[in-house]
Amino acid sequence: MSLLLNLLGPRRGFEGGLFMPEFKAATARRPIENITADRALFVPLRLAESWQTDIVVSQGERVVRGQRLATACDGRSAHVHAPTSGTIAQFGRVWTPREGYLPCAILEPDGRNESVPRSLAWMSDSFVGQLTDRGVISPSPLAPAAEVLRRASAAGVTELIVSAMETEPYLTADLRTLVEQPGRLIDMTCEIADALGVARALFAMPYRHRRVVKRVTAEAQGRYVEVAALSNRYPQCHPVMLVKTLLDREVPPGGSPLDVGAVVIPLAMVRMAAEAIIDDIPVTHATITVAGDAVEHAGTYRVPVGTPLRALCDRVGLLGPVGQCVWGGPLTGISITRDDAVITADTSAILLFSEFEAREPVPCIHCGWCIEDCPVGVDPALLAQLESESSTDALTVAHLRACIDCGLCSHVCPASLPLSATIQRSRRRLVPGASAAEGGA
Repeated sequence: MSLLLNLLGPRRGFEGGLFMPEFKAATARRPIENITADRALFVPLRLAESWQTDIVVSQGERVVRGQRLATACDGRSAHVHAPTSGTIAQFGRVWTPREGYLPCAILEPDGRNESVPRSLAWMSDSFVGQLTDRGVISPSPLAPAAEVLRRASAAGVTELIVSAMETEPYLTADLRTLVEQPGRLIDMTCEIADALGVARALFAMPYRHRRVVKRVTAEAQGRYVEVAALSNRYPQCHPVMLVKTLLDREVPPGGSPLDVGAVVIPLAMVRMAAEAIIDDIPVTHATITVAGDAVEHAGTYRVPVGTPLRALCDRVGLLGPVGQCVWGGPLTGISITRDDAVITADTSAILLFSEFEAREPVPCIHCGWCIEDCPVGVDPALLAQLESESSTDALTVAHLRACIDCGLCSHVCPASLPLSATIQRSRRRLVPGASAAEGGA
């Protein structure tokens, strides 16, 4: 089945979307490099403000790599572990782009990088329990991996889709992981499929990287994982688009793939699970792309959680002043103006550019580009006008729910209108409790 899917070539399962310039040449062929913690780490003691954790270490205590710093209070939170050995200097708060200020432990590395004895580290024998013990998460949508699998099991899903579709420019962390670790990723996909008891497991990756597709397909031979080579058209990476393309199912507006019997998990979660189960290592690092024209040594790096942005910049080198820093992909990431942010387990990329092209918005010129490229068929310009409305009709509410926040409308708008951000604000105000259709849980 894997070979058949690849011979058919890339699929086109949705209208709209856009083929983006890749800008991946500087990082795509460079092996993943490990960054050693040689400065103070500001380790967030939870990944989201809504998560509940209890601190289990004290100031002045010496810890080792993999030792638990904070324990999750419920299944909707994740344990936090020390990225290296050293001393807990103090506790404080640290700023993160997506969650604002979070409590943190300031860890002073001792350079020895000693690890917790494996026989004392973990307690659970079950697969899901081991994911919980080791703090494995799904970066998008942000949730503990065990919770993602529990929701999928409760929904009775019949298909698992692993997404390695890095269709945003610059991003190569998934690509490098596929090049270097194809066998273990397929092994872990099978483990997750077994834990869910699904009938099918599909492994989605860009058709453009034909050699990598061939290697992953070879690893999947004789297994029940189907390798699906897809078009690199953005936003094919989004779970709603993957379900449409691979399963020909429509996720309801504001819903998730669980509503149509599927679960979509990002490759980053599979990679973390492989490190946790195969290597017996808890989540202590993030594998991220560092790129942009201001970066001297662009590449894919495995960075200790809690590493300050300024320390990372010193490590990769800068070619000059940074005009713009984007946390994540260029379309879905967050532009930040401060260097005291820290790397978190869900970080995917840091993009550093020498110039910031701030275009002044002008009134809509009614070109229709946003409508033509919208992958879910809504009118972004019309929805953006709702920001000043106090109520709206049921059809418009459905369109607000259908938006997947891919950012494509803002990207193509010649009038430089912030359509995506405006739609998000309108949805939060006019559709209480609604969020964009998202991932596996």
